[in-house]
Amino acid sequence: MFSLKDKFKFLDDGIDFPFYNDVPKLSTADWSIVLISVILVIITISLFSSHQALKSVMIFLVTIIPALYICKRNYGLFFKRIRLKDIKTIILSFLGYILYVMLIATPILALMHYPLAGNGILPIAEQLSPTFIVTIFLQLMGEEFLKIFLLLLIMYAIYKSTGNRDISLFIGIVGSLFVFGMAHYTAYSGRIFQILLIQGLGSIFNLYAYMKKKNVFVSYIVHLMIDFSGFIVSAIQAGVH
Repeated sequence: MFSLKDKFKFLDDGIDFPFYNDVPKLSTADWSIVLISVILVIITISLFSSHQALKSVMIFLVTIIPALYICKRNYGLFFKRIRLKDIKTIILSFLGYILYVMLIATPILALMHYPLAGNGILPIAEQLSPTFIVTIFLQLMGEEFLKIFLLLLIMYAIYKSTGNRDISLFIGIVGSLFVFGMAHYTAYSGRIFQILLIQGLGSIFNLYAYMKKKNVFVSYIVHLMIDFSGFIVSAIQAGVH
C-alpha cells in the first residue's frame, strides 16, 4: 500500500517549515493576515494585469509586509544567507525547470496542438524596459511568498486535522502549485493547460528550492533565473522574426 511516510526526508536539513505545527505559534489574527495577503495578491494579478509596475509593487508590498510581521523580528524563519552549498540546489532547480519545459511540458502541449502565450501580456520591448526589469525583481519576491503562504496555510489546516506532516506537505504542494498556476489565468489569456503545466506544475522547481533550504532567497534566485531566461529567449525570437 502506498504511504507518504518518510517520503519527504530528502527535503530535511535539520530545519522544519515554520508555523504549520505551531512552531512558532501564530495567532488566529496572524493566520488571517496571511490568508488576506494571498487573496489580495490574486485580486491584484486579476485587476492590474495590464499595469505592470503597479501590479509588481502591490504584489511585493502585500506579501513582504505580512511576512515580516508574522516573523516577529525572527527574520531567519524566511531569510537566510546564501551559502556555497545552496548554489548546487539553485543550479539543479533551474536546470530541472528548463528540462521539464523542453522535454515534457512543451511536447505535451504541442501534441495537443495547444497555442502558447508568451511571458504575460506585455510586448517584448516593454518586457526589456528598465521599469519592467526593476519592478519584476519586486514581483517575483512577492510571487515566492504567495507560494510559501499557500503552502503553509494548507499545511496548517491539514496538520491540524491529521497530525501528519507528510500528508500535510503533499497536499500543501499540490494545492499551492494549482492556485499559483491559476493565478496566471488572466495574464495568459485563459490558456488553462499551459498555466497548469508550466506556471503551475513547473513552479515545483523553485518551490523545491525553498522546501529544501527553507530560505526564500534560494527559491527567489531560481525564479529570477527562470523568468529572465524566458525574457532572453523571447528577445532572441523577436530579433529573429
